[in-house]
Amino acid sequence: MTATAGQNALYPTRSGAGSTLGRQLNQRVRKPVIVWGITPSGVEIAATAAEAMKCLFDVVVTSTLRVEGVGVVGAIAEDAKAVFDPVFKPTFDQVEAVDEALDRSRRVIKQERLLFRGQRVLHDVTGACVVVVDAQVTSPWKVLAAAECAEAMKPAQIVVAVAVCTQPVQERLRARRLELVCPTVVMDPNGHPNPFGDPQDASAERLKSIVIARHAA
Repeated sequence: MTATAGQNALYPTRSGAGSTLGRQLNQRVRKPVIVWGITPSGVEIAATAAEAMKCLFDVVVTSTLRVEGVGVVGAIAEDAKAVFDPVFKPTFDQVEAVDEALDRSRRVIKQERLLFRGQRVLHDVTGACVVVVDAQVTSPWKVLAAAECAEAMKPAQIVVAVAVCTQPVQERLRARRLELVCPTVVMDPNGHPNPFGDPQDASAERLKSIVIARHAA
């Protein structure tokens, strides 16, 4: 039987998950803090966490790198360097496909950035703590790409905060020596089927995330 909205959910709402993260982060990070929501899934949670922490909120745009015949091999965020799965070792014949994947992702990021931030660039994070926020993370690449983007901007600290993640993701982030705040770690590599009690409508969630991001801008 398919779980309906709210049935057996880990959090009653996404905003509730954001409040939970905000409370935990308040005890773990030093101000000044800037909370980044990964678009679109992490935006509402990040905005609520930032409100609870009374700190600055921003959005970071990422895109997975998908190579034809291979699948997802990493991700890229904003104009930073791409993050690749270390298991992926492209052959000479795959170099062109990797370049094409990078070009596609950069075009996607450019389009998404206009939707979520308009012409505005990311706020300066020099000397601040950047908290990278997402909802449920079953693959580490977008989070790692966002962290790579933050690191290039010279913050004092980078923290990854997600409402739900899988144990393999937790292990991957710790292997990269990233501090992780996650109230709920699940064993299933596919994640939890119904993490939030809000209606699970991707189109509605995306539209709401755009509205939240543009309002914050």
